[in-house]
Amino acid sequence: MENYILRKYENSDYEFVYEVKKNAYKKYVEQCWGKWDDIDQKNRFKESMEKTFDRTYIIMFNDEKIGFYQGQLVNERTYYIENICIIPEYQGKGIGTEILKSILNEYSDKNIEIQYFKQNPVGNLYKKLGFEPNGETEFHYQMIKRT
Repeated sequence: MENYILRKYENSDYEFVYEVKKNAYKKYVEQCWGKWDDIDQKNRFKESMEKTFDRTYIIMFNDEKIGFYQGQLVNERTYYIENICIIPEYQGKGIGTEILKSILNEYSDKNIEIQYFKQNPVGNLYKKLGFEPNGETEFHYQMIKRT
């Protein structure tokens, strides 16, 4: 299903990215911290986007925005996947998996790190793609795919 494209984030994508992130993470935030405070989350999101806009990509499918992706080279040996979020209507169609495989291919000479909320079942996918446990925080599992 490689009909998706990634395009650079533009300021006009701000609300879309916030809503996608909210949809993806709200239930996990509520489970971890008890509630989703929209004002607080919007403030956090604004600060985050000021730092990450240059490494944010919009996932397009048939000319429709369906999600976003953020990642960066941390150093010469490590690439860090910050977010891959897809709107519910396009989840489970293999697009996230294809994006992950593309990243693994592009950065095959690097260690690739990712973390996810402990309640998120996505860890099974990461294991299938060769990631292994690399630590944890109170609310997240961390994984790495070594070169």
